Amino acid sequence: MSICQSLLAQVTDIAIERGAGAVERITVEVGLLSGVESLLLVNAFELLRIRSCASEAVLSIERPPITVRCMSCAAQSRVAPDRLICSVCGEFRTRIVSGHECRLSGVQLAGMDPGSVERLP
Repeated sequence: MSICQSLLAQVTDIAIERGAGAVERITVEVGLLSGVESLLLVNAFELLRIRSCASEAVLSIERPPITVRCMSCAAQSRVAPDRLICSVCGEFRTRIVSGHECRLSGVQLAGMDPGSVERLP
């Protein structure tokens, strides 16, 4: 619930800043290693969006791939959530590059062209 409350607060701030009365689509990236369960996020969104500028918005969840960077050979590779080793040299000392994020990545405000979703940095 608290993650969704924070998400809706960010979206509300963006809508106010841009002078939009409503939000049509919210896109979030939720990595498999983020600890966030997508179904629970969707359920929380359905409850919390009522009486907000996102009351009619669609929540779109994207799953970024899990990517690691090897500390030995510096290669970057996609891996499975239960196998965070370098796929080039087999080294187990890696750093997660993506797949652990939970972030707002795009907002489509009412009146915007559907092809011009505002992507956030």
